[in-house]
Amino acid sequence: MNGQTKTIAEINAKLAAGEAIVMTAMELKARVRGGEKLFVADVDVVTTATRGVMSGTAAMLSLPIGVENTKPEEVFINGVPCLPQFRTRDCFTPVLINGTEESMENHGNYGGGHVLRELVERKPVEIFYKIGGKSVCTTATIDDFPFARLYTTRNSFQNYMGFTNVKNAESYRRNPTSIFSCRPIPPLKGMTSIGSGEMNPGENDHSRQIIRPGIRVLVNGTIGLIAGYGTRASAEQICLATVADMKDMDPQYMGGFRTSYGVEITNSLAVAFPIINQVVLDNIMECRDEKIRHKIGDLSDRGKILTIPYSDLWHEAPLEVQFDPERCICCSYQCEAEYYCPMNAISRKDKTIDQTLCVACGACTGNCQGGAFMGKGWSPRRGLGDVHIFDQDIPIIFRQSNRLRSERLARVLKERLLDRSMYLVDTDTECKLWN
Repeated sequence: MNGQTKTIAEINAKLAAGEAIVMTAMELKARVRGGEKLFVADVDVVTTATRGVMSGTAAMLSLPIGVENTKPEEVFINGVPCLPQFRTRDCFTPVLINGTEESMENHGNYGGGHVLRELVERKPVEIFYKIGGKSVCTTATIDDFPFARLYTTRNSFQNYMGFTNVKNAESYRRNPTSIFSCRPIPPLKGMTSIGSGEMNPGENDHSRQIIRPGIRVLVNGTIGLIAGYGTRASAEQICLATVADMKDMDPQYMGGFRTSYGVEITNSLAVAFPIINQVVLDNIMECRDEKIRHKIGDLSDRGKILTIPYSDLWHEAPLEVQFDPERCICCSYQCEAEYYCPMNAISRKDKTIDQTLCVACGACTGNCQGGAFMGKGWSPRRGLGDVHIFDQDIPIIFRQSNRLRSERLARVLKERLLDRSMYLVDTDTECKLWN
C-alpha cells in the first residue's frame, strides 16, 4: 500500500483486523466543509445511502397454496393482484407482486408496497386464490414462504427533478393528478422534490469505478447485491437494479406510498465506497449539496425550467416532522393531514404521528388546518423548507426522499463494516447502459 492506491483485498484485510477508517458521507463532507483536504491514506471506506420513491420494484414470493402440479388462475394478497408464475410444486406457488400494483378493494390507497412492508413486519396477510374452479382464502406470514426476494429495476435514481406549477397549463388544470404531489398545487404555491443529494450513491460515483454488478449493498437494511444499472439509467443520470432477500429487511426503510395519481413504493439503498485511489475520494469530496444542480420542472409536462443548487432544498431544513396536539382543532369532517399523508402515518382518532412510518414529506404541514404539524424544532409553517425562485419563496410541501433514514442507513452500513458482518466485493465487471 503506497498511500495513493489501495486494493479491495487490502481494505478488507484492514476491516478484518479492526484497523480500517470508515466514515459516513455526512462525516467526510462535514470535514471537507470545515476546510480539510483528505487523501487516500486518511480514509478506507465511505458509506452512502438514499431512501425514496422507487417505482420499478417487484417481489417473487413462494406462497403456500394450491395443489401440486396445478397453476392457480388468480392470486391476490390483501386484495392486490399477483401474477402466478408456474405450476405448483410441493404445494407452493411462485407469484410476482409489483410494488405499484393497486388493491382491487382499496384502489388508490393501498398497493404492493404496502403488502411488502407488512410482510417484512411479520404481519399476517390474506391470500385469496382460484384453483381448479375453487376459490380459497387463507392467511400466512412471510415465515410461511420458503422464498421471498425483492427485485428493483429503478432504484436509487440519481437526484430526480423537483416540480411546481409554473405554467398553470390547461392540461394540468383539467387533470392535476400526479405521482409528484399529494393534491393539486395552485400556481407557485408549493414545490415537490425527490432525491437525497450528496447522500445518493450514484451521485458520488462520477468516475464509475465503484458501483458494479455483484457488489454487496444494503437494500432496505439487509445485505443485497447490485445487478447493474437500472431501466432508465443514462450517462447523465444513473439508477440501479438490485436484488435482496426480504426476510431480514428493516420495515422502517420501505413501504407503500400514496400520491394523487395512485400508489407508489419506497425503498432504501446503501453503498460502501472503498477508497482505492484519489480520484474516487475526490469525487466524493466534490459531491456536496452546494455543488449539485437540481432540476425544477413544471407539473404539466415535466419539462425542465431551471436549476438550483441542491443545498437550497436541504440547507437547515428539518429532517423530521413533529406534532403538537394542542394545536389540533379536531376537524369535524376530515383531517386533511391524515387524508393526504402518503404513508398513513397520521391518526386523527389517536392524535398521533407514527414516526416509524413518517418519511418527513411535509404534506401534513401544508394540509393541516390548525398548523399542528411542523418541521422538528420549527414554529408552525407550511412546508419543510423553501426555495427562492421566480422572485418568491416557494415552500417544499411534498418531499419524496427521506434524508433522515438515508443518513441513518449510511451509519448502519458503517457499523456493519466495522463489526465485520460485511465485507467488500472485488469485481472487474462493469455496469452497462442499455439505452
